[in-house]
Amino acid sequence: MRITRLKLRNWRNFKNVDVIVGERLVVVGPNASGKSNLLDAVRFLRDIALPSGGLQNAVTSRGGLSRVRCLFARNNNNGWVSVEVELGDDDGGARWSYRVDVKSEGRGPRRPLVAKEVVTRDGAVLLERPDAFDEQDPERLTQTALEQISANHEFRDVADFLAGVRYLHLVPQVIRDATRAGDQADDPFGGDFIARMNRVTKGNRDRYLKRVTAALALAVPQFESLDVVVDADGHPHLESRYTNWRQQGARQDERDMSDGTLRLIGLLWSLVEGGRKRGPVLLEEPELSLHPAVVRTLPSVLSRAQQRNGVQVILTTHSPELLSDESLGADEVLLLTVGGDGTTATLVADIPEAAQAVEDGMNLADVGLPRTAPQSVEQLVKAVFASA
Repeated sequence: MRITRLKLRNWRNFKNVDVIVGERLVVVGPNASGKSNLLDAVRFLRDIALPSGGLQNAVTSRGGLSRVRCLFARNNNNGWVSVEVELGDDDGGARWSYRVDVKSEGRGPRRPLVAKEVVTRDGAVLLERPDAFDEQDPERLTQTALEQISANHEFRDVADFLAGVRYLHLVPQVIRDATRAGDQADDPFGGDFIARMNRVTKGNRDRYLKRVTAALALAVPQFESLDVVVDADGHPHLESRYTNWRQQGARQDERDMSDGTLRLIGLLWSLVEGGRKRGPVLLEEPELSLHPAVVRTLPSVLSRAQQRNGVQVILTTHSPELLSDESLGADEVLLLTVGGDGTTATLVADIPEAAQAVEDGMNLADVGLPRTAPQSVEQLVKAVFASA
């Protein structure tokens, strides 16, 4: 299963977005255009579906509904914040859609409430709220059906899929010192990343590490092996071995590894760990700290991961090396542009002149990046150093 379409209304930067999503989606745009916020819409559904989550937690953790409602909402969609996904696969299985619209409670504590919740399977409506039970007991609208085991039994596959979404924006300093992340579980910045690796059953962990090691040996000079070891205090650590003059090589843990190595380990692990029953992997600028030659291979790595275990990847980037990969298609690159009515999102394939340029042989970096560059950016140096 994978996301095949994403629709947003009044979500952060986006007043209206309707995007067809393939097996890979690369999101490109200027700073503050909403690249991270687009990924966060999918994370929002994940946070609702998680056993430890729910609607109230998902909204509160983002600072409240006013922080996620688009400034351009006005009367669009009644002012409600709406996130909708369509789900399907290429094997002819069931095609699902899930939509949740959220509004603020009219009075009192102003809690987020379900304004609309709709689930369909192969076009047939399985759930539509508010319903008669909600009218009898409005308190029910503080929770979605998605988060309730007793209410989502007819679309449990959707709930499990969304709960399996993984978001990765590893910060090497946090991986090296997990106390920086506190006690947050599933920390996207890597606070519990090594612990999550260690929680995988030994057979699967060894299998995943073997594949990650093989890739790292090609990208990191003298890299030989990777393992997860537990110290005397019960804390797990990464342990790598590098070839040198010693017969047994040199061993290092995460404190000794470079930023690029740690980020590459995180990226590769997320891809090999994925599967057809899990949600997509969301990646923020995976090119950070990596050599351009390695970055150029990422689209092919993502494609191979999809072919092997069905993992879907949605990522943001500014990298011309990543966008120059010939395996990327015009229908896999989403351009964000900022206008007077919020940010718009358009696939390169849906921009006639851009699609034609790609068909004529231009690479997606040369076609896409100039279209998302800030206007008058060449004046930046002059503006910074202009005399007072």
